[in-house]
Amino acid sequence: MNDIKFVDNIINEVIKGKSSYYIDTLKSLNNKEIKDTDWLKIKKLYDSLNNSQKEELKSLINLITVNTVSSIFSKLDNISSFANQEGLFELRSNGKIINGDLLDLFWERLEEK
Repeated sequence: MNDIKFVDNIINEVIKGKSSYYIDTLKSLNNKEIKDTDWLKIKKLYDSLNNSQKEELKSLINLITVNTVSSIFSKLDNISSFANQEGLFELRSNGKIINGDLLDLFWERLEEK
């Protein structure tokens, strides 16, 4: 897998997939069937929102997901490092290094989609 395919897979599975997953889950959950107290609180909050607010929540979830992925890519590309990090990261696929431009590719591919 090359760097572009890797970034595209992350966008499709994490950004699009997980953002949609949370909203779809909130829409379909039945309060009486929820055993996890955190999910129950979130579901009650979601149910109290009007349609405009639900769209804003969807945008917020997407923004959080995008920012989280961009932070991870900045680490993988060695743009930023962890406080206790020693050395640089190398992400390989089939023996070829694919990191170094992941963050730039991520922003480019998001703009295209």
